Amino acid sequence: MNGPPHELPEADLRDPRDPLPPTPFIAFRRFNDPELRPLAGLKVRISPRANALFEGDNLPHRLVRALAARRALPIKEIFESFEFFERVRRRMRAETVVDLCCGHGLTGLLFAVFARRTEEVILVDKRCPETHHATYEALKSEAPWIEGRVRFMETPLSKVGGELPEGAAMIAVHACGKRTDACIELGVAKKAKMALMPCCYFHTADSAPKVLAETLGPELASDIDRTYRLEAAGYQVQWSAIPEVITPKRRILVALR
Repeated sequence: MNGPPHELPEADLRDPRDPLPPTPFIAFRRFNDPELRPLAGLKVRISPRANALFEGDNLPHRLVRALAARRALPIKEIFESFEFFERVRRRMRAETVVDLCCGHGLTGLLFAVFARRTEEVILVDKRCPETHHATYEALKSEAPWIEGRVRFMETPLSKVGGELPEGAAMIAVHACGKRTDACIELGVAKKAKMALMPCCYFHTADSAPKVLAETLGPELASDIDRTYRLEAAGYQVQWSAIPEVITPKRRILVALR
């Protein structure tokens, strides 16, 4: 053994409550630069001052500049949606994509922009925020083909099931607390493929073995329990993550039938 006996390889020292490795940017690779990386977690609204970082003529850069022109969203939430989308887009191919607890709806709108197989995007939340209108108009200015392919349903999660088709792809980015579990129940009932990035783990580990919650913490215990429940319902589950600088609540659960 090299070195003193008390020295362990770095991997052995990883906190079991945060098993996710550092994750690179794939939507906007420029932000892998250590000097730029922290900017992706800023909670201030994007403005044209950010345009110098998105100078390319490719569509993602044009979309960000359009969002900046309208000061539509916080920088953090833009990166959150783009990085989530890039990690799940190929596994969420479907004619209908449903964005549950969608808020501004940027993540679902990216499917309308980029996913060729997707004919309809349904955005679901109990109310439609003003940030959605600015976000939609920004994306439509650069991707006019989204018009007529997106609808927003102002409906509580508990009442939306009867209005959604079977076999859709369902996504949920930071559906708060047990709302993620409600999304899972809805997805299973509708035989949907799912991609979920949970957050706010208050009381979400109640159904997990107590020893897991005590040893691993409620966040990891909750997602392990969710994984077991999904696999028992006939799904295969994979985990991935967006870059940690965007948000500490970054784990993605992808569930495919």
